[in-house]
Amino acid sequence: MKQAIIITGAAGGLGKAIVDTCLSAFPELLIVATDISPDIESIPDNDHILGMKVDVTHEDSIIALRKALEEMGVRVWAIVNNAGVSDFFPVSEKEKDALEKMFAINTFGAVNMVRAFLPHMMETKGRVVNISSESVRLPAAFHPYAASKIALEALSVSMRNELGLQGIKLSIIRPGAINTMLLDDLYNMKERIGESIYKEYLLNFATKAPGEIRKISKPADVAAVVVKALTSSKPKRYYRVNNNPKLRVAALLPHRVRDYFMKKMLESS
Repeated sequence: MKQAIIITGAAGGLGKAIVDTCLSAFPELLIVATDISPDIESIPDNDHILGMKVDVTHEDSIIALRKALEEMGVRVWAIVNNAGVSDFFPVSEKEKDALEKMFAINTFGAVNMVRAFLPHMMETKGRVVNISSESVRLPAAFHPYAASKIALEALSVSMRNELGLQGIKLSIIRPGAINTMLLDDLYNMKERIGESIYKEYLLNFATKAPGEIRKISKPADVAAVVVKALTSSKPKRYYRVNNNPKLRVAALLPHRVRDYFMKKMLESS
């Protein structure tokens, strides 16, 4: 019976790189590239790759994918949960739908995928790779993305402990800055700032935050680590790619000190 790797968020820059790298690394497996964008269906299907439109926030959409694979005689061996969205806004002010959408995709989407394909992976003794972010080290003002990834990591630990009982391994990857549209969101943040009680501080954040970025990774660099997590006989629980040393040091500071420096950055133009 043919086995498959599902990659979510496969229409974006990192997702495409993971698909390409997996195509080379796993010639014997079916690579299932999924995304909410209809562009994913333009991938020419063959015996090695299948593009399907899937919404990780809707169980019916995921179940439809599972049924389609089962009708093809395919069982899922691995899932790379890469689907994600990023935005910068005041958590205390923004309407709840914006925050709920981010968590639905970035956090619960991964859980939805694992739950739907758990019967397959119990059979194949498969792998799960969840794409997180180095930002989990230092959640900050106007950055709910970090909070969604913190929640993802906490749920991933629960799943890792549970899945291990079934012979399934789960790894978390924490990339730093990657040359993708998510990074563009930061660089273009000023253009999206509307009316807000925090407008002055949002502008300061948008001006200064890009300057804190050091090295920027290519998507292929992160994709190579995904393959490492999928192929290692003893995969690490966490893989770190291009993490910013300054962020690591800042994360060690007491919260009082972190809050002081954050306030200072936001208040000074």
